[in-house]
Parts: sequence; C-alpha cells; structure tokens
Amino acid sequence: MRTSVMPASAKNTVVRRRVAAVAATVLLAGSVQLLTAESSWACGSSDGAVAAAPKAAAKAAAPKTDTAKTDAPKTEAATHNGAPEIGFHMTPSLAVTAGGPKVDIGVGIANFTGAPYRNVVPTLSLAAHMTGDGEGGVSYLDSKYLAVEYNANGTWQKLSLRRGCDPTLFATPAKGVPVADGRANHVTFRVSLAAGAPDGLDLIYVGLGATAEDGSRSEWAQKGMTVKVPKATKPAPTTTPAKPAPAKPAETAKPTTPAKPAAKPTTPAKPAAKPAPVSDDTPAATAKPTAPAAAPAAPKSTPSAAPATTAPAGTPELAQTGADTPNGLLAGIAAGIAALGAGMVLTVRRLRAQR
Repeated sequence: MRTSVMPASAKNTVVRRRVAAVAATVLLAGSVQLLTAESSWACGSSDGAVAAAPKAAAKAAAPKTDTAKTDAPKTEAATHNGAPEIGFHMTPSLAVTAGGPKVDIGVGIANFTGAPYRNVVPTLSLAAHMTGDGEGGVSYLDSKYLAVEYNANGTWQKLSLRRGCDPTLFATPAKGVPVADGRANHVTFRVSLAAGAPDGLDLIYVGLGATAEDGSRSEWAQKGMTVKVPKATKPAPTTTPAKPAPAKPAETAKPTTPAKPAAKPTTPAKPAAKPAPVSDDTPAATAKPTAPAAAPAAPKSTPSAAPATTAPAGTPELAQTGADTPNGLLAGIAAGIAALGAGMVLTVRRLRAQR
C-alpha cells in the first residue's frame, strides 16, 4: 500500500494556521475579561468598585514542533474553599462632625478558605443620606467634603475617592495585606468631613469589601455613621466706636465787685455863736448884737443802696471821683460858716466905731 507524502511547505502552512487560531482565541478571551471588568467599575456596582488584583496576561501558546519537549515541573495553585471575609473591628458606633476631628474605622480581614492569601485589598465605600431621602435612600455628595486615609503598616496614606454610576464614593489602596489561613489581619480607615457640608446631611452609609489575588470577593459589610453639621453663625457686625465728645473747659467764675455800702450822712454839731467881747468904755445903752440865725439843717436823705454791677472779667476798675456825702450837707456847713463870718465882721466894725 502506497502512502501519500505531504510536502514540507504544506506542513508549515498547517502549523501557521493553528498558531494564528490559538493566538486569536487568547486575545479574544483577554479582551472580553477587560471589557467586563471596566464596565463593571463604570456602572458603580457594589463589587465592581473593589480593585481586583491584577491578573497576569495570558501567554500565547508556543507553536508545536516535532522536537521533543521538556516539560518544567508545575506548581499547583492553592485551592481556596470560599472567599475572604471582612467586617468592622472594635467599632461599635460611628459619628462624625463637619469640621470636627477625624474618625477611625477599624477593619478586620479573615481567611477561612483552607489556604493562605498573599494579597487581600480592602475597599471603603461612602454613601450620603439627606433628610428627605427616606430610609435607605442616598444622595449625591461632592467628594470635596470627604477625606479618607488608610493605614496598614503604621503609616497613614491619603486615598483618592472615585464614583461609579450611583452616588456612592469608593476608596481603595494600591496594595493589600496577606492573610494566613485560619487567621485575620487588621487595617484602619480614617474619615473626616469638612466644614460647610450641606445642612441636610444626617447620615453616611459606610461599606467595607475585600478582594483577594485570585479574584474572589467578600460580602459587603455596612454600618451607618451619624453626621452632625453645626449651623453656621453669622459674625456680629463690627460697630465703629463713637468718638467721645471733647470735654468743655470748666467755666471760671467771673469776679463780682462787691457793692460799696453807702456812707450814712452825719449831721455835724452846730457851732455855738461866741458873744462879742464888751469893754468897759461901752455905754450901757448900746444894744448887744444879736447872733445870726443858725443855718437850717440840711434835710436827711435816705441813701438807696446802689445796685451791684458786675464788671466783665479782665476789665480794670475805673477810679471813682466826687464826694461820698450828699451835697446838701456841704451847702449847710458853708452857709453856717458864711453867717458866722458876717457876724464877726459886723462886730469888729461896731467896736471900731465906738473908739
């Protein structure tokens, strides 16, 4: 029986076709996985937001050759019966104040799958609840009001927040922690709420999830964190203090000139008329001269108290002239002296005539 012999060129063509088919299959499978993972994160599903451990790219199968193959010994991957578990660790209640201190959230990651995990990545989710959302409702909250930090090895690192299709925000560290079989590991998230958060914010739903290096994911754990937003107090308007009125200088009392008491007029005693001397030669028949009649007394005038006049301050006083006694008194005295003089003149003339 004659066997057909296939030319070498035909054999090479068949091998090339098989290699191209295998490569196309591998590329198509990888594209489907990448598209699935990307669409899952974009839609914001609860498990899509968790950062899965990067998978090694599938290698294209090497073309088969007629040469003998030396297969390297393969290490079988650890078989996990289940997925990692995650929950809140020593965190009985959660409460945060806008503009207040940061709040630590303890996280425990456990492994009871029968094999150890080399890298389990935790994820924190935050969903805001407003007053009018009703039970379980969530609302959009700007990520600028929230800040998240992560600590796995004693060092705090700030995490970025990303959002899916729903209002929930997610924070995932770049690297996870190893968890041995039958054991647990602990990490800490730290959350703070900035001042100026919306007044209607009263609750934040805090969620925890975990993803292992083989792609297995834990169930989500959730707890409510109460929110207190202090009401903003308007600063009191600053008032300009009133300028004090300039103090008026004390008025100095003006000196008053005391009124001079009016001098009471005094009536001088009437001088007695001296009789003329009589000599021995004078005849008896000669009549004695009669003394002149006394001058009438000047009428007493009741002086009126002069009104006190107050001179303005700084005005010098003028010299006062004139007599302080009434003119009538002076006139009476002058008349009396004149009469006395006239009497003496008449007496002298008579005496001369007699000689």
